[in-house]
Amino acid sequence: MSATLIIALCLISSLHPTAAQDGSCNANDPSQKSCHLSNEFKWKWDPTSTSHPCTIHRISQSTLLKSFGHLGLPNLYAYPLVIYPDDFDEQPSRSNRNAAFANSTTLDNLPKQFSSDFTVTLTGSDSLSSHRRSIPISQYLQETTSPGETLPDQLGNETWYLFGETFTPEWSQFLMNYELPSCHACTELHRHQSLVALSFGVGNIGSGVQWHLHGPGFSETFHGRKHWVLYPPQFRPEYNLDYASRHWMENVYPHLEDWSEDEVETEKAKHKEYLTRWKTGTLNRANKADVKDIGPSTKKPWECTIHEGEMIYFPDGWHHATINLEKYTVFVSSFTSEHESIL
Repeated sequence: MSATLIIALCLISSLHPTAAQDGSCNANDPSQKSCHLSNEFKWKWDPTSTSHPCTIHRISQSTLLKSFGHLGLPNLYAYPLVIYPDDFDEQPSRSNRNAAFANSTTLDNLPKQFSSDFTVTLTGSDSLSSHRRSIPISQYLQETTSPGETLPDQLGNETWYLFGETFTPEWSQFLMNYELPSCHACTELHRHQSLVALSFGVGNIGSGVQWHLHGPGFSETFHGRKHWVLYPPQFRPEYNLDYASRHWMENVYPHLEDWSEDEVETEKAKHKEYLTRWKTGTLNRANKADVKDIGPSTKKPWECTIHEGEMIYFPDGWHHATINLEKYTVFVSSFTSEHESIL
C-alpha cells in the first residue's frame, strides 16, 4: 500500500479583521490594498525576521540516535521535534548527510537536473490546493524569485506553489538521491515498498500552505528558512480557507497570547515524561483516542523556524501551516506509513 498525503479539512471560521490603527497593513481593507508599497506601513508579522520564537524541542542527529537507537525516531511519536545536524555549529548552512542533494537544488543547478522542456505542476496555496497549473520549471523559478514575496492579501487559489505534485517518474528518479530521515518507518525497504512518499518544494518569502492536517512525517530545509506553526489535534485553529498561511499570521497570530515561561517548562516536562514512558514500555497509545476537539486555542501555536540543514518532525493528526522566509526556499517532505512491521 503506497503512502498518501491525506489532507483533512478543518472547520472553517471566516475572519473579519478591522482596519489597523497602528500603521500596519490590513489585507481586507481596500484603501490599504497597496500599503505594502509604502514605507509608512509595515506588516504585523515580518517573515524576514530572524527572531521568530521556537517552542518546539530541538535535538541533534546524534542525540536522536542515542535516544532511540540506530533506526531513529519510533513510529507514531507524539511530539514535534526539530532535528539539527551535529556539525551545525561549524557548518550551520548544511548537513553533510545530504550535501550533494543540496548542491543539486541550488537556483542555478535545479533546472539542470531535468530536460530543457520539463514542466512542473503547481498548486494553489489554500488548504484544498484547489487549482493546478503546469509550466516549465525554469519559468516557475523565474516567476517565484522575481517578485520574491507572497503577500498576506493574495488569495491562496491564485498563489502558485511548487509542492505536493512531485510524484512523476522524473521526480521519483531525482528524489532517489535524497537520504531519508532517521526513523523506524524511513528505511530503504520502506522506500522500495512505496511506504514513504516524498514531496519536493520551492517557494518565495511569505509563500506556504494554509492550515491542514494529515499523517506523520518530516520536512527538511535545504535552502532558505521555513517557519512552521502547529497545534495538537484538540486545538482546531480558525482560519480563512481562501488565503495562504501568511494571511493567518498577519490577522490572527498577533492577537493570540504568548507562551509563558511556566507553560514552556510544562510542555518540556510532558515531553520528557512521554520519552521516559516510551523507553520503559509503559506508554498507552490508546490515550490518543480520548483526545476531544475542544476548539481553537487562545495561545500561540507550537512554532519554530527550520534553517538550512535542519528538519522538523510533525506528528500524526497535528494541525499545521508553513510560511517560507527566504526568496528561494527549498525543502523535501517525507510522509511516512507508520506500520509496526514491513509488509
